[in-house]
Amino acid sequence: MKKIICLLCLLSLGASAQEPLTNPNATGYVVKSKINPMSYHLGVSLPNNYDTKKQYPVYYVLDGFYSAEIAHGAHKTLKFYNEIEDIIVVTIAGNEQNNTTAWFANRWPDLTFSPNPSDDSSAAISWKIPAPGLKSGGGERFLQVLTKEIFPFIEQRYSTNGHRGISGHSLGGLFTGNVLFRSPELFDRYGINSPSFLDWNKNDILLAEKKFSETHKSLPVKVFLSFGGLEGADNIENLREIERLMKAHYADIVTNYVVFENETHASVASAMISRSMRYLYARPRKK
Repeated sequence: MKKIICLLCLLSLGASAQEPLTNPNATGYVVKSKINPMSYHLGVSLPNNYDTKKQYPVYYVLDGFYSAEIAHGAHKTLKFYNEIEDIIVVTIAGNEQNNTTAWFANRWPDLTFSPNPSDDSSAAISWKIPAPGLKSGGGERFLQVLTKEIFPFIEQRYSTNGHRGISGHSLGGLFTGNVLFRSPELFDRYGINSPSFLDWNKNDILLAEKKFSETHKSLPVKVFLSFGGLEGADNIENLREIERLMKAHYADIVTNYVVFENETHASVASAMISRSMRYLYARPRKK
């Protein structure tokens, strides 16, 4: 009995001395924004043959709160099997750390361009967000954080070539879709996954696309779109229709739409993160 007690004591001491897990595949940074009064946690992973004499495209992945480990792990695996070109992957999270409520409160304004007071109120009640609750419509400000603070931070530290990609899931997909039709010159590759298009201001992404198409007939970007098969037929068909509009209005756009069968809004995240990266940065196949 004494031996068991001593063993339990040692295990307890050992457990209390352990440090929190860190991501072995990425280097972490904190950027304190002057535009938005919060800190952004970045994770950066490089190709294993990274060379400062070369220049690389940068792929930004939103929702680092839950996507960082998946994205950097996928980056490592896809490069290990030589399925993608050499890229720098940057995941972006807020200062929520492990607080789900703070995560929701942080991402709600950052990832939405148009204000939606009714959803602000209902979501705050559903997620039990304390006062002052949620306030949507801060997407333009977060876009300024990206362009004026995060881009320079990364490009001053790493050898980049000016080509960027961006990918997001859920509200992150909503943000990415809006950027595509508002400031498409910022990125040349887009991952729009399980976007909250139908749920946000009566599908107002269609208004953004319509306004853009009235003055633009060219959109030379590569776009990956996806939904989980269990996320609802209306959502799936709506995104399919948006892809049709893209192809009809812009002859030079390249798209791929995938429905991941038997995946939910949550479970599809892992699949879409890996597939987005593989499609957007696939190595040319040898003939």
